[in-house]
Amino acid sequence: MTPKQSRSTYRAGDRKETFWDRLGSKRRTFAIIGLALFLVADVVLVGLALTASGGSSSPGTQRPIPTFGGTPSASASPEATEEPAAAEPTDRFIAAGSATVLWRATQGSCEAPAVVERSEDAGVTWSAIPTVEAFDLRVVSALLATSEEEVQLIGSAGADCTVGGFASSDAGDTWESAPDLLSTVAHQTPVSPDGSTAVVMAGQQVPAPCPTVEALAANVNRTVTACSAVLAEWDTTNGSWTAIPFAGIHAVDVQPEQILFAARGVTGCTGLGVLRVPGTAMTEASTAESVGCVAGADVTAPAALASAEGVSWLWVGDTLFSSPDEGASWASVGS
Repeated sequence: MTPKQSRSTYRAGDRKETFWDRLGSKRRTFAIIGLALFLVADVVLVGLALTASGGSSSPGTQRPIPTFGGTPSASASPEATEEPAAAEPTDRFIAAGSATVLWRATQGSCEAPAVVERSEDAGVTWSAIPTVEAFDLRVVSALLATSEEEVQLIGSAGADCTVGGFASSDAGDTWESAPDLLSTVAHQTPVSPDGSTAVVMAGQQVPAPCPTVEALAANVNRTVTACSAVLAEWDTTNGSWTAIPFAGIHAVDVQPEQILFAARGVTGCTGLGVLRVPGTAMTEASTAESVGCVAGADVTAPAALASAEGVSWLWVGDTLFSSPDEGASWASVGS
């Protein structure tokens, strides 16, 4: 017996004639070509639509992102900004050991050392103290005169500009290291590139009452700072600043029973006005009282203020002024 073979039961005669069957071979060819052209045209149109809506054939490249209120940037990266330059050191210091003996210093920098001077005739003449030769002093951060012969300072010394305390008991002829001053004398840190400074008290940095401290004065009991718009005193009882509004302060001198300061823009004074805040401690109710006017003072120059035995000195610009009556009247020294 011949093996049965599997075969299909489908027969062409069993189906109905379709539209495609009714087309001739030539017409079917034209239909296929037309359909292909239609598909190509559709792909082109879709590509054009994507391009118009911001699409990109390179997914790794981002288009510029527009900003509100301005013209879209040409690049997705932010513009480079120049780093702010470091503030020029403009601070200066003056301290009185008596009514005739004065000490003064520029702030200096690690590259341009400070200059320390001493006067024995109430500021008429000055002698330079060889601090650079003695211990390579570069920067002064605080200067205190405890007597005619004794002076203390906090500063940075050496090639690495290390902060330390230094003291002399023989009018600056010799110096010794005094690290304890760092924890007993209030001072400012060097100016940072953004112009800000911090206040160091008891060896610890404390938040300043403002971004930039423009003047600082301190004794063993009081620390006072001046900012662009406030005068503030550190309250040791609660560890915070007590401030009153006052703008334009150039220099401050702290005394046991008052704060004396010089400021520009004082009504009735064309130079620097001298004012005082009475009391052994500042409160929020404290007010400044006008004392005098330094008519010839340069209101654009840095200044420093000191007092001893009823005499006050204001060092501003290239001129030293003195007052024999606690700030009421002023005259340039040597005039």
